Order: sequence, then C-alpha cells, then structure tokens
Amino acid sequence: MFNLKKINIIKKNKEFKKVYKYGKSYADKNLVFFILKNKKDTTRFGITTAKKINKAVVRNKIRRRLKEIVRKNLHSINSNYDVVVMCRVRGMESSYKDLENSFIKLAKKTKIYLGDEN
Repeated sequence: MFNLKKINIIKKNKEFKKVYKYGKSYADKNLVFFILKNKKDTTRFGITTAKKINKAVVRNKIRRRLKEIVRKNLHSINSNYDVVVMCRVRGMESSYKDLENSFIKLAKKTKIYLGDEN
C-alpha cells in the first residue's frame, strides 16, 4: 500500500506559484493539472480547488477525494515531477469515479502515467 508522505506533498505557497508560473497545464472538464519537472527523486503533488466553490465543506470533501485518488495511483506515476491538481467547479458535482477517470486521463495525456504495474 502506498502512502502520501510529507516528501510527496507540495504545501508552500511559493512552491505552488512556481509550478503555476513555469509549469505546463493540461485540463479536462473536472480537473486541471499543472506539471513542472523537478530535480528530486519523487513526484510531489499539490491539491487545490477552484475558488468559486464557496462552501468549505465541499472544497474539503473534494480535496480528500483527490488525495485518495493520488494515493491509489501513486505507484503508476513517473518520478521527478511537481504536479498541482486543481478541481474545477464542475468537478464539485462529479462522483469519485469520474474524478479518478479524469485524473488517469490527464496523467496519461501528460505522459507521467506509467500504467498498472501490478
């Protein structure tokens, strides 16, 4: 079982801004990926939600879902990237499965998804 450790998480605002500024973005109807190559041995994830999602309860629920999706798929993600996953307003109504499908689709599109190695 894979865990999201502290080394796999982007938390500082300065790190988020760096990925937004220098990274490349990919989007679908539910999620937006911002990806930047890093010089570390691991891929780090930052998870955000659109500011237009007004209720904190809903934003937190979406973030918890996205964290679980990242944790479940971490073994299939290529190393050496900083990835910020942002949920769009439309993702608020999406089911867990829809969010997971969007995540995998965007990861494949960005070529960081290695596929199932099990």
